[in-house]
Amino acid sequence: MIYRVKFNKGIKNIVIFLMPLFLFTYNVNAIEKLTAHGGPVKGLAISKNNEYMASASFDYSIVVWKLNPIEENNTLIGHEAAVNTVQFSPTESLLVSGGDDNKLLLWPLKYPLKKDKEIEPYILGEHRGKVVDLDFSKNGKYILSASWDGSIGIWDIKKRKNIKFLKGHRGPVYSVKYSKDNKYIYSSGYDGEIKLWDAINGEYIRPLVKNGWGVSVFEVNEKENFIAYGSTDGLIKVTKINEDKIILKIGEDRTPILSMYYLENENMISFGNAKGRMIILDTTNWSLIRDFNAVNGPIWDNILFPKDSSLIVAGLDDFLTRWEIFDFPPEILERPGPTRRFNPLKDVSNGEKQFARKCSVCHTLIANGKKRAGPTLYKIFGRKAGTLNGYKYSKALLKSDIIWDEHTINELFDKGPDKVTPGTKMPIQKMKRYEDRKDLIMFLKESTN
Repeated sequence: MIYRVKFNKGIKNIVIFLMPLFLFTYNVNAIEKLTAHGGPVKGLAISKNNEYMASASFDYSIVVWKLNPIEENNTLIGHEAAVNTVQFSPTESLLVSGGDDNKLLLWPLKYPLKKDKEIEPYILGEHRGKVVDLDFSKNGKYILSASWDGSIGIWDIKKRKNIKFLKGHRGPVYSVKYSKDNKYIYSSGYDGEIKLWDAINGEYIRPLVKNGWGVSVFEVNEKENFIAYGSTDGLIKVTKINEDKIILKIGEDRTPILSMYYLENENMISFGNAKGRMIILDTTNWSLIRDFNAVNGPIWDNILFPKDSSLIVAGLDDFLTRWEIFDFPPEILERPGPTRRFNPLKDVSNGEKQFARKCSVCHTLIANGKKRAGPTLYKIFGRKAGTLNGYKYSKALLKSDIIWDEHTINELFDKGPDKVTPGTKMPIQKMKRYEDRKDLIMFLKESTN
């Protein structure tokens, strides 16, 4: 595989040959799996002192990890849908999270964090669409939020209220950042633009980038005068802030770039794409450090660690994957991806296959199963909806009169949760074929009683 890289300094034009898109073989000590969630992991954050990490998951939870060594410290429960993004405040006294429930939650932190201590959040506010990115002002007084409702929220932390919603993007907003002096706001979105805003009065100033394809992630370095970004057409670009000049352009096979992390003090920047590929660059000369497949499937977020040259990636798996960037040999190994519960590779019955695809991300089948977004389906038949002890149901389901049986489960997947259980947290899942619904019900009867 060839990446074409344009590197413009003077009249230089360089083509770099990168490694094929296969998994590296690795030492057993070079990779680590960190398990705490019950669903795919959407977002990551690290505290300023590098002592704690937070992960946001499809299972509606946030896990706070203690670092050095890495171990699970707290699980934060408060969102009513998948959590997409999380950030530590500059003072490390707060954690903010945003999710598919459109809400922003503030979590007060007291150090050292007591293991498994329950932390109650404050509801900062909400958008009209899912919240996908957050950023604290460098003075810790304000929070920016990016939402699929097309707006950027500015929130006053002390007053716990919204100051203003900035509207100017055509379509969802993907990413937001404050400038280092807190005077400006940067944003990117589906419309392919990176926009510059006045942070004081909220006025739109001008576009910094007009990309054509959606800009999913970006970083700005005012001092070094560059904007680095990844887009939905699979391109990684670096441009001057105030000049129409491309420093670097890496073209791939239209696989969207989904995540990015800038380790400024170490001059390293990392990109993760929708097929599990990681590309790590040196920002001093924009040379390649690493190019490899870290996981199978999308990399929704990643973090570079300066102390031990390691990388943590988050994606479809319940666990985080930690790589020691320089400690695995560069031999190439082609192998199939792992069997995931929602994408089984082994031969299974149609009913088990439907459960894996439609239900397993949110539900287990055993009495004391691993925590996930939804309650266990153990003994589901004959059970009144909203009555399982220990699970926090939505108000709509608590008021429901539904008794789960063959008829109601069939109806749920025939008409959809939005019709059968309106107002609940259930994602909209339908099965068009009666045979698939019948096989699923048969599998559930055999597996849950």
